[in-house]
Amino acid sequence: MTAPFPRQIPQYMRRYYRRLGGFMAAYAAVLIGGLYIAMAGIPLPVRVFLAFLNAAMILGVFWAIFRLLAECDDEYQRLLLVKQTLLATALTLAITTCWQYLVVYEVLTEGPAWVGVIWLAAFGIAAPIVRWRS
Repeated sequence: MTAPFPRQIPQYMRRYYRRLGGFMAAYAAVLIGGLYIAMAGIPLPVRVFLAFLNAAMILGVFWAIFRLLAECDDEYQRLLLVKQTLLATALTLAITTCWQYLVVYEVLTEGPAWVGVIWLAAFGIAAPIVRWRS
């Protein structure tokens, strides 16, 4: 009987894990450190810099995901990653569209502010769905 999972992690996945881990560790450090010093009262230009630095870490996560798509040498795994990305995007668009219309009809007072986080959560939710349906 063979194992359901390969014993060796492909090289492209190792690179992805390193990139993802690096960006997420940097994101946590920048967010926690930035919020800590922001509570002490810092000038507007520093807050703007910290905001863009935090955003850069999340953009790095997106870049790591798309590098994974580019470097994946298994066509079937690449197909599953593309389906996962498309499903995550569709879920994000569905959530934010409904949310925005709740704002239009004054059910809520503010629209979606964390679209990147919604997409990353949808990307995680999409993974088992895509693999279950394959």
